[in-house]
Amino acid sequence: MEYFNPQEIINQRSAIKERLGKYTGPTVRHRTGIDVAVRYYNKFLARLVDRSQVKILDCGTAGGGFVQDLHQAGFGNLYGLDIDEYLPQERRKLLKEFKTADLSFDPIPWPDNFFSLATAWCVLPHLENPHNFVREIHRTLTPGGLFIMSLVNISSKPNRKYFLRHGEFPSYHKRNNHITLFTPAIFEKTILRYFELAGKEYFITPRIFSGWRGKIRRLGRFMFSFSGYLSSVLADRWGAKVIYVLRK
Repeated sequence: MEYFNPQEIINQRSAIKERLGKYTGPTVRHRTGIDVAVRYYNKFLARLVDRSQVKILDCGTAGGGFVQDLHQAGFGNLYGLDIDEYLPQERRKLLKEFKTADLSFDPIPWPDNFFSLATAWCVLPHLENPHNFVREIHRTLTPGGLFIMSLVNISSKPNRKYFLRHGEFPSYHKRNNHITLFTPAIFEKTILRYFELAGKEYFITPRIFSGWRGKIRRLGRFMFSFSGYLSSVLADRWGAKVIYVLRK
């Protein structure tokens, strides 16, 4: 979808709502998002708060695909936040509360230390001021709470090759709505100022394993799966999205 500024989002509300109400991003659609959320909930939060009671905020809720995944995984205390409401009615019912805010500039409309887990699947690249959003997430998370977020993996081999050819990244072309880019150094000196890194995962599109090259990649992934370091190197090379698990 093309980029709209906040006023244009209001002006074209009906058209945008029709599109986003049906949209689920690939990290969620291919189940990577819920797999990561469950795994890190089990690692850090399960002993502290029951799955049905843990307060979870899904940011950039859009059509509610991840909300549905959370519900199906047994999480019951769910909240949603977006610049407007795009949820189908059946998914809206899964939320205890939904609120709207411009994540770039508005405060998150909940109190300090309210949530134990917050998610933002490829939300930050769409924001004019992602640093406000990051500070607000930090404020509303409980001490020890988790913030799981994904970004375009600009370090991947396809992105590096494309940039050398075109001087641009394919995920930031003129026809889409990615406007903010985080290099590893920018990520470290801004976002990691507020959080500690608890984990780093990747979403790899299934098509990377198609064709004869894909078979070689699949074999390499299997061979190096027993080496955490080498497996991480391959994931960074192929991953379309990088997923950061951050702890307050």
